[in-house]
Amino acid sequence: MNYIDGLRQDTAQLPNGMVFNARIKFMERICQALLDKKLPRYHFPQLQLSEDEIKAYMENNIQLDEIEYQAMSAHLEEFDHDLGEFRTYLQTRFGYWATITQDFVEQFPELFPNQVFLELMAGNGYLSKGLRDLGVKSYCTDDLSWAKHDQTGNQRVTEVESLDALAALEKYGTNVDTVLLAWSPDREDIDYRILQKIRELNINFLVIGEKYGATNSKEFWDNAELVEDPRIDELNKYYSRYDLVHDQVYLVK
Repeated sequence: MNYIDGLRQDTAQLPNGMVFNARIKFMERICQALLDKKLPRYHFPQLQLSEDEIKAYMENNIQLDEIEYQAMSAHLEEFDHDLGEFRTYLQTRFGYWATITQDFVEQFPELFPNQVFLELMAGNGYLSKGLRDLGVKSYCTDDLSWAKHDQTGNQRVTEVESLDALAALEKYGTNVDTVLLAWSPDREDIDYRILQKIRELNINFLVIGEKYGATNSKEFWDNAELVEDPRIDELNKYYSRYDLVHDQVYLVK
């Protein structure tokens, strides 16, 4: 059974479970896009149930007897838990870490026009795929030395040059305007070494991650200078924060 089928099985055990169908269909479209090696079209809404949704659903089923009501409550809790596993499923099944969607990537040529990009540690290349589809030049690089246990690098959606991050900066750093780094692992300090090199090159550095959270090393966050910029604010309007992980785009110096 795949993840989406599991969600449908959850709702089949709930009275009037079809009220959650729109949410599941949205998630199914995301998975289908990734299966087709495309970007999901729209940034994600909040997928787990809100307190108000849970309260309303429970009140709408108040007529159930005590045993049925307790069973319904348990099934609802299980469904909500499974909704919360969507990010993990996308990471392990598709190597889809940062939530790169078409409407998000479309902002780049608007906000950073006529720029050449270099993506480091690109994984399957979702971000560069989106940029290239828009006619934006993006060097896409990753030697995958950091990716061992999931589908990262096994389902590439665009051409990815096999270069580690520092070698990529050495090769392309003087030919690009902006470096992109999305979801650098939190267990390695390569991001701090990248930061030092970019400071030498004096080019833009855009990072997608969660500060002192799921991504990037403590050394990186301790040393990163986060720059306020209205372009970044605009990008973050389109970047999906749909669960407990609060990742976003940062301009770093």
